Amino acid sequence: MDQHSERTLWSDVRSLGVWGRAWAVGIFLFSAARALIAWPALGRYGVNPWVFLAIDLVTALPYGLAQALTVKILRDQHRPPSEAVPWATVVVAMFLLPYAYIFLSSGSMPLLATLGVVAWMLIFGVLAALRIRRQVRDGQESDAVGREAAQLH
Repeated sequence: MDQHSERTLWSDVRSLGVWGRAWAVGIFLFSAARALIAWPALGRYGVNPWVFLAIDLVTALPYGLAQALTVKILRDQHRPPSEAVPWATVVVAMFLLPYAYIFLSSGSMPLLATLGVVAWMLIFGVLAALRIRRQVRDGQESDAVGREAAQLH
């Protein structure tokens, strides 16, 4: 059996190292701060802030881990990019769940509030996608430089 066929969910998570896990913790802290900042507006539109906070925090860790794993797999020249698809799917689902709760629990928000939530989703969604793309590209470039240096010696 080769090293790739022995991969499991936990072996992928353990392989992240300190920086990957720190990234997930950072996402968790950002989610907590975001929920606390949004707290006053949530209740105004029928959203239970406690439930939103719980959903936001429960989805933050899988979001952060899945994002780090997506980048790690896409950087790895020995793994097919298709192996990142399940992790990228977790990223998208965990990103959308807190917002889905806002829309489902609020009933109907004023147009301006709805546009504000959609704008927030778009801004942070695009920033996350760009960050993932940059991290993958930067990792591939540094791997290429390392391979070139190794060939010179």
